[in-house]
Amino acid sequence: MNVWKMHGCGNDFVVIDSKENMRYADLAVQLCDRHIGIGADGFIAVKRDPLEMVYYNADGTKATMCGNGIRCFAKYCWEHGYVKKNKFDVITGAGKLTIEILTEFPFTCRVNMGSPIFQNMMLHVSDNLDFFGRTIEVKDLKITVYSLFMGTVHTVIFVSDWDSEVLKYAESICKHSLFVEQTNVDFVQIIDSSTIRVKTYERGVGWTLSCGTGCCAAVVTAERLKLTDKKVKVLLELGELDIEIQKNKVFMCGSAMKVFECDYKEKTEC
Repeated sequence: MNVWKMHGCGNDFVVIDSKENMRYADLAVQLCDRHIGIGADGFIAVKRDPLEMVYYNADGTKATMCGNGIRCFAKYCWEHGYVKKNKFDVITGAGKLTIEILTEFPFTCRVNMGSPIFQNMMLHVSDNLDFFGRTIEVKDLKITVYSLFMGTVHTVIFVSDWDSEVLKYAESICKHSLFVEQTNVDFVQIIDSSTIRVKTYERGVGWTLSCGTGCCAAVVTAERLKLTDKKVKVLLELGELDIEIQKNKVFMCGSAMKVFECDYKEKTEC
């Protein structure tokens, strides 16, 4: 089985061509293991005719979408010749998204990430109270959270710096009882009206170097609260993304890189 190791702003993935009867969850756990596998935050299977991205977290749980992952998916498809035009549609668990390749060297693309959704039914929460600007209790701390669906469930929290005590509660927020299916947690520092920094604790993964959908959720929240403009540069540990809101649609621009490729023999025994 040919496997590509790829990353978008440090958020890394193993990418393969999909075949019939693949056990995606098991493969995700095997391939993403950083000790006895290749090592990655997530697993991507590429389906064709029609083009579709199947995404799993490192722990084998399925996710609807991945912002950094879809840029890696785009580069993989472009280099394999699965797409011939620089603008094409991809089916994801969050619906059909449109990708536009901007440059080949380095590879960058623009993705129409769709519209944010604030309804509780998409957040899979345990009550009907508003989760956009709600104060929740986590252990001995009261935290104001802004939750929304941006390809997947995100909870945005604003901090003054990365020494903020609230970052220590990332896992507890992710697994809070109010979030029935857990939530991704995005910590956001406002630099100015057009620049922010983001750190994300992903459900099913833990701390990651970046999260594309999380950056989109962060900009949507900041702009909605009038903390930023509609066009924002998001600074990450290993890169940056440009996020823009146009008529309630969110567009993400960023890079994708291939790290290496290898032939991998699937494990049949523990």
